[in-house]
Amino acid sequence: MSEVATVAEAIAGSPLVAFDLEFLSADRLIPTLCLMQVSWLPADTRLDAPEAAIVATVPEVRLLDPMAHDVRPVVDALAAHPLVIAHAPRQDLGLLYTRFGVALPHIVDTQLMAAFAGIGDQVGLATLAQEILGLSLAKEQQWTDWARRPLSDAQLAYADADVRHLPALFARLRTRLGDRFAWVRAESAQVAADAVAAASITADTAWRQLAGLRSLDARALAAAVDLAAWRLRIATELDRPLGQVLNEKTLIDLARQRPHSAGAVRAVKGISPLAKQRADELVELIDSADPDAVKELVTAGSPPRPASQRAQRWAEMLLAIVQLVSEQTGVAPRLLATRADAEDFARIVDERGLSAAAEHPALATWRHGVIGRKWVDWLSGKLALVGDPSVPMGLALKPV
Repeated sequence: MSEVATVAEAIAGSPLVAFDLEFLSADRLIPTLCLMQVSWLPADTRLDAPEAAIVATVPEVRLLDPMAHDVRPVVDALAAHPLVIAHAPRQDLGLLYTRFGVALPHIVDTQLMAAFAGIGDQVGLATLAQEILGLSLAKEQQWTDWARRPLSDAQLAYADADVRHLPALFARLRTRLGDRFAWVRAESAQVAADAVAAASITADTAWRQLAGLRSLDARALAAAVDLAAWRLRIATELDRPLGQVLNEKTLIDLARQRPHSAGAVRAVKGISPLAKQRADELVELIDSADPDAVKELVTAGSPPRPASQRAQRWAEMLLAIVQLVSEQTGVAPRLLATRADAEDFARIVDERGLSAAAEHPALATWRHGVIGRKWVDWLSGKLALVGDPSVPMGLALKPV
């Protein structure tokens, strides 16, 4: 049996597996997968055992070379596993989906665990290992060339450390989290879903990645949609980053200006050398853009009318509540609700009433009891946000 098959079989029988990837992304649309690191606990490990027992358990670690072997069996084993641990895995998950068409819905992100445990937002692995396990992990190989062979001892040691300590970190953080572990699982699943969505962009949907579409008229919007599709096709064909083909600002400028000659295209500020070489192609594409084909997008993308003054005031107060709850719980504010969430919630309530906000993200999943219910109670007059000099933030929520 090959090493890859042996690892895949061992993973399937383990109660917990961790992974990490090393890749090269410079000057590429799709990063080159250079190394896969996996660790797992022995099959007889009980995850309901005391934290100390799990921390003391020495995991198996393997470093697999995707440049020399097909690692799909291990990828498939990860996808099928009920508990996969990784640290800040969004890029890794996107790469696995792009290359293998595989999603990991049961991922648990130790960076999110740290954020929900009040340790800090977007904490790096080395910082977290020092904080939780008292370990000093080397950082020197962070920007190394993972495609070179053979890998150095320093590279191998760095790659090993990236997964060796994840089971122990998981055990310690899960104990700290208590009931909040369910929140981490929900948010980690969303990270996995977002990574798959980002990796699933096609020429037909590439325009959805663009900002600034609301300012375009129908003809310019049609050009932007076609330019986004063209950019993705060329980037895929040449395996180059989207920005090297045509950066977003220049794309929007081309759509708005709609130059009708190759010379005019080449004169657009910020145009890439690659786009200059294909200026005739771009002129033809811009001239053929059909405004009728994007009528629904024009309607959907039209700027909403400005929020009322009271909705704007409400949004600021909702954000103050977010900060207060963050201070009380130790959970990073962005995980509770963003400014856009608060503004959207305030607008919905202002225009359609509290009942219309029932499907808002703040009232979904774990957020309902943590932040959403407080928003509703404040807007309905059941809670008051009052000054309180005795607390660090100077504010407190009090029943009315």
